[in-house]
Amino acid sequence: MEKSFHIRDLLDTLHFLSVDEERAEISGHAEVDESNRRLAESQARDDDPARLARWLSARRETAKETKRPGDLFVTASALLSLALIGIGAITGYGGVFSFLAYSGTSPVNVLVFFVLFILIQALLATGSALPLLMKIKAPESLSPFGVMIGHLFSRAMEKAMKRLPAERRTDTQGLWRRLQADSRAFGRTLFYLIFSRVQLFALAFAAGALTAFATRILFFDTAFGWQTTIGEGAAPQVVHRLAQWVALPWAWCFPDGVGVPTLDAVAGSRVLLKEGIKNLSGAHLTSWWPFLAMGLMVYGLLPRLCLLIVSQRGLSRAANRELLAAPQIRVLMEALRAPSLATRVTESHRAEEAEAELTRRKTATPPDTGQGTALSAPGPGVLVPEELADLIPDLGRHLAGAMASPEIIPVSMEEPARLPDHHGRLYLVQEAWQAPIRETLDWIEALSRACTAPLTILLIGEMAEETLAPPEESHVHIWRKVIAALALPGLRVEVIEPGAKGNGPEHTA
Repeated sequence: MEKSFHIRDLLDTLHFLSVDEERAEISGHAEVDESNRRLAESQARDDDPARLARWLSARRETAKETKRPGDLFVTASALLSLALIGIGAITGYGGVFSFLAYSGTSPVNVLVFFVLFILIQALLATGSALPLLMKIKAPESLSPFGVMIGHLFSRAMEKAMKRLPAERRTDTQGLWRRLQADSRAFGRTLFYLIFSRVQLFALAFAAGALTAFATRILFFDTAFGWQTTIGEGAAPQVVHRLAQWVALPWAWCFPDGVGVPTLDAVAGSRVLLKEGIKNLSGAHLTSWWPFLAMGLMVYGLLPRLCLLIVSQRGLSRAANRELLAAPQIRVLMEALRAPSLATRVTESHRAEEAEAELTRRKTATPPDTGQGTALSAPGPGVLVPEELADLIPDLGRHLAGAMASPEIIPVSMEEPARLPDHHGRLYLVQEAWQAPIRETLDWIEALSRACTAPLTILLIGEMAEETLAPPEESHVHIWRKVIAALALPGLRVEVIEPGAKGNGPEHTA
């Protein structure tokens, strides 16, 4: 059975990847990737979810002395949920209980109660269901009311996290803001997270309202009536017909006159100001309460309960799907499956990787396709700016030792960024000594957003005697800082390992 990930796993994974980025600024991505591969200890038959689960479990073990961000977020979310339940229940209970106050001379107005506590709840529940029916993908697509609720939820989350101890608060707040910043990649998860909390509040309100109604009916003498200025003769028939339509979901399971008042009861509960209620039948004045109670349940409580269940399941599915599809995770999966680029590693480690790769290729059984050559996944595409066109032959020789069948693709950075006709992973070559200017960063950002696969910046030094000189550490540090500031999922910086021609593992057919 495939491993299913939840929002707690998503948050922990983002946190650990953020830690890896900080480590990579010092030791480079190659060392971090190799550390993750050793940590995961994935088996050949493992799929990506299994590899990710192994890696995440191992990372949690190494960080078990401290509270993990996923656990901290769950704690903050639980505090917020309790607050929403309490506020919603008190609001619903207090509103209905005070409205049903009956002095013995003026009965509760059925029509006003229906509009305030049943019709409005039904309309709001319908409006809440629209995003699900329309398959809205991100919080920005919500109505203005939904955007306002999302903003209030975000502020409430910030306040809830302030109640955490100081050593936990910083990590949890940073993680929440990082998730908000990644709304393009995790928009559905954020949507369901906010949506489920809205439903929780509404469900608590509906439960409080129904509880207050039951309290008034059980322990107080409450009379119900209705009033109108128009339709002296036809008004009871109109009100009765409307009540029948409203009661369609439950009228079938009640005897006549219980689930919905009879026409005589409707006419007998009409209150005329000049006459008062002294001439009205007590049975008629109390005949409305089953109708109103069922209205609170069917149009208030049950829709919110269903929406809450749907939103919780949607949150689980969205977190699992978007975690596995995120560019950062795709980069991690490539690192866990096999090294894609040799960068700043020792000669002994490079030899070990080459031997492992050669052994894997020799022992792997090609699929039987009925043809002489099995189809393979496309190799990486290396985008080389036009101003570096003279270096393409030398770059090709250096990259052949580090990549499997790289495809050199000349590009012009003077023109708008366009996604090349290539289905593999993309690399963009840049000279490290040239500091990234705004135009370059805009071009890289546009290309990264257009890519369906993660984009990697390859930094090279100057060419000297047919050998690439290593880039200066200060130049590499500047590039990594600037690229990290873009906060683009999956975008990373690597350094081409200098050396003689033909370095790297031998790639066989």
